Amino acid sequence: MKKPHAILTLAAVAVLNLSVYAATACAQETREQAAAHLRKPETKEMDPTFTTAAPFAQKLVDEALAKHPEVLLLALHAGAPKYDIVASNFGRIGKLGDEDDLRCIHTGKDNLEVNKEGIHFEDQTPLRDQSGKIIGAIGIVFSYKPGDDKMKLQAIAKQIQAEMKADIPSSKRLFGPA
Repeated sequence: MKKPHAILTLAAVAVLNLSVYAATACAQETREQAAAHLRKPETKEMDPTFTTAAPFAQKLVDEALAKHPEVLLLALHAGAPKYDIVASNFGRIGKLGDEDDLRCIHTGKDNLEVNKEGIHFEDQTPLRDQSGKIIGAIGIVFSYKPGDDKMKLQAIAKQIQAEMKADIPSSKRLFGPA
C-alpha cells in the first residue's frame, strides 16, 4: 500500500514542478529584456547620412510607452524617402526602413505578424499627421502567446496611432523641440 502512495506523491510533485516551469516560461518579458534580444543591425541597414535628431518624435514614443504599459517596443519611422527610425525605446536610431515598414507606408495598411518564436505580436501602422497624410510608420511590439486576442492588440496600436496623429501638425514637427 505504501508503494502506490509514493508513486502518487512523486507524480504530484512532478506535475507541480511542471506547472511552476510553465508559469516561469510564460512570464511576461520586460521592455529591457525584449530590447536586449534584438539583433544588432548590419552596417548596410543603417543610414550613413542620418544626422537629424527628432526630439519631438522621441517625446511621442516616451508618452505612448508611459500610457500603454502593455507595449514592449515602439519605434517611429519617418523622413521620406528612407524612413529611418527617428525615435524608439530600444535605440537603432538611423536604421533604414525595411520592407515591412515601407509596405505599411506605401499601402497605408497595417502589417500584422507574430514573430518566428511566437512570443511577440507586431503591428506596423502608418504614422499620420493631423491632416491624415502618411508621414512614416509606427512599429509596436506586444508580448504574445497563442490564444491572445490579436484584434485587442491591434486596437491598442490604433489608439496609439490616433494619439500621435492628434499631436503631429506636419512631419517637420517630429524633428522639432520636445
